[in-house]
Amino acid sequence: MLMSLSVLPLATYASETENTPTESYGGENFIATQTGNTLVIEDKKTGETVKIEMNDEENGVITSDDGTIENVHRDEEGNVYVDNELELEAPPLDIEDGINIATQPRLLKASKWIYVQTTKYNTTTQGNMRSLALGILSFMPITGPIFGIVAIIDAARSMGAKTLYVRVKQYRTSGYQFYKYDSYYYANASLTKLVKKTSQTKRMW
Repeated sequence: MLMSLSVLPLATYASETENTPTESYGGENFIATQTGNTLVIEDKKTGETVKIEMNDEENGVITSDDGTIENVHRDEEGNVYVDNELELEAPPLDIEDGINIATQPRLLKASKWIYVQTTKYNTTTQGNMRSLALGILSFMPITGPIFGIVAIIDAARSMGAKTLYVRVKQYRTSGYQFYKYDSYYYANASLTKLVKKTSQTKRMW
């Protein structure tokens, strides 16, 4: 089952929420609503909710179902800190073997992008809503759309996957000013059940 959806990333970190349209997602396992930089996720089976409010790409606040409010921060490696304590260590990255970008840069056909490397990591789709929120924040690359990740995890759960297998192909421009991340999300270890592919571009300066 390859999922197709249209959602908005948490890309503009402004303080105004007035007149901001609300986007919604309803899947088999989760309901999610996003207004500006605030995302609320509900587990359809348990009714448990969690709210994620992002101040920027790295810092935000999560509010659990019991009203507990925690400050969260994620670093460039994907480690997630809660109230300045390491809560979720980034999964170890597996860099694809046989690639030496210093001696073997590859320019894609009819493209400005030079292939850099492929990273591989896995993440669980299980746990309570707080765990789910922290897992969402740990996803790579850092520019990924948080709202879309909810739908990917939902689709993986619907396919019976307890683990989401992620492969990220990284590219750069010749001047290193832009990086592009093509992410592939699979529901099985043999990588035959593609859940979703996303593509994100990040300007370095």
